[in-house]
Amino acid sequence: MFDGIILTEQSKEELIRIILEQDKKIKELEQKVKEQQQRNVEKFVKTNVKKKRRMRPGQKQGHVGITRPLPKHIDEIFEQELSTCPHCQNHLKESIEVIEHTQEDIIPARVVVRKYRRHRYYCSCCQKVVTATYHPAQVPEGRLGANVLVQAAILKYYHCLPYRKIASLMQDMCGLKVSPSALAQALQRISRWLKVEEKVILEAIRGSPRVHIDETGWRLDGMNHWLWAFINECVAYYKIEASRARRVVKEVLPEGVQRTIITDFYGVYFNLPYKRQKCLVHLLREFRSCSQSDGSVEYQENYKKIKRLLNDAIRLQGQSSQLAEDIYQRRVRWIKMRLFIFMHGNYRNKNLQRLCKRFSKFWLDMFVFLEDPKVAWNNNLAERMIRPNVIYRNRSFGNRSKAGAQAHATLMSLIQTLILQKQNVCEFLRSAYVIHRQGDPASRLVLDPRLKHSGMTDLSIS
Repeated sequence: MFDGIILTEQSKEELIRIILEQDKKIKELEQKVKEQQQRNVEKFVKTNVKKKRRMRPGQKQGHVGITRPLPKHIDEIFEQELSTCPHCQNHLKESIEVIEHTQEDIIPARVVVRKYRRHRYYCSCCQKVVTATYHPAQVPEGRLGANVLVQAAILKYYHCLPYRKIASLMQDMCGLKVSPSALAQALQRISRWLKVEEKVILEAIRGSPRVHIDETGWRLDGMNHWLWAFINECVAYYKIEASRARRVVKEVLPEGVQRTIITDFYGVYFNLPYKRQKCLVHLLREFRSCSQSDGSVEYQENYKKIKRLLNDAIRLQGQSSQLAEDIYQRRVRWIKMRLFIFMHGNYRNKNLQRLCKRFSKFWLDMFVFLEDPKVAWNNNLAERMIRPNVIYRNRSFGNRSKAGAQAHATLMSLIQTLILQKQNVCEFLRSAYVIHRQGDPASRLVLDPRLKHSGMTDLSIS
């Protein structure tokens, strides 16, 4: 009442000033409350982040020792004996004990120079000059043998060494003198002769019902290009193009085959005439990245909600063979409904608004892996298989010529496919190159679609 009397006694200007001051104080208090809430959220996030405990290197104390296993065969035995004592020169009788030590070593390599002589004859019956066939190891018109070229290809496209280091390594290890440019031209010739094997890989990719696709930046003579990777669990096909448009995908994967492509959220893969599964790892990674910079209550709550939703979908795919069909389909519909409800929520947070727009565009491509359990929910396979090319690019900065780019695509496709097929890379490249160089155009690559990726195979020359 007293305050009301005081206010009534004030002039209009004084009342306006009081109102403005009160409004300013209210805004300051609201700002302090908001800052306090922000600090509470950040404190909650920091205290609930599970820190990875650093593992101590090595085995636990008191474990049984592990050593290199002994080889199953012995190639050479060296006997070290004494006839007299090294101290007093007394004559020694038979040994009372033998100390054995087995070790493996490498025989130093050396260059072998071979001359192939093909005899020619005159046939008096058909009155023609006939020539003896090529030796099985002969490379026609080649000054370097198949073993040298295949090892150079492995060092270049698997171990990612520059040509100068390959030439230096060959000279240091076995005394072979060869220039870097000669190696570059030789590998380009190999790629042209092995082009027929690359066509087998391309046909296998085109007939595959599931294809992982990814692309990465590339440099061709200083110009921007892109290296495309088309991968499944059995074969790997690479292609270097100046374009990053969807026409590249359509050229490699023509219509007519029902397939599902597993990709990231790059816009090129939208509206392609195939089923599409988006990589959930990319999505979760972006949600997690935003959570580290956006500590608002709204975002943190919805981040937990979408993470739980995606994890439930991934877990449901693993249970597809254990659940009855009607129960499985009912749970799939519920997963899709949860995503639909999430993306149509009314959010004030800008990150949530942006990510929900992405859901609105791609939500039909999010859970294709639930409809076909053989479809992967991530694009990790393409990420792993494109990694060797990234390492190559970081060390060699791409290619200098179009022929070099074509050689890279052909030989990298063959090497990575042979690794997926668990075949001896060196043996196949050597035999296929020699046979094609001697005039046989038939492909030697036989693909087994049942094989799964299991890492590196034997790259040694047998």
